[in-house]
Amino acid sequence: MSLLTGKFMCKELNAELIISHAEDSDGSAIGEFVLAEKNIPVSIHYHFKNSGGPETTLTFSGHIDDPNYYAGGSGYIANIKENNEIDIAGGFTSISDTTGFSGKFFKV
Repeated sequence: MSLLTGKFMCKELNAELIISHAEDSDGSAIGEFVLAEKNIPVSIHYHFKNSGGPETTLTFSGHIDDPNYYAGGSGYIANIKENNEIDIAGGFTSISDTTGFSGKFFKV
């Protein structure tokens, strides 16, 4: 199992990135991004520095339709083996507005 799998929360944003499955061999993952009480399924791509870490970068995007909600972001993990913290920035769009966000998401 990948060290990336799990729930990461940002209390300041009341947001979560939940990574339900991650495959280190090809850097693919799936999960959910939760913001503004909307759970959006996301596809995730990540890459460990030198193919083994501990530094990692990732990107995610996803959507739900009717009503329309879209989310995307990218993040950096300084040391997945020790601190389990992802620094993420991105955007969240609904049919009526677009909101940017950034924050530190900690594994719980």
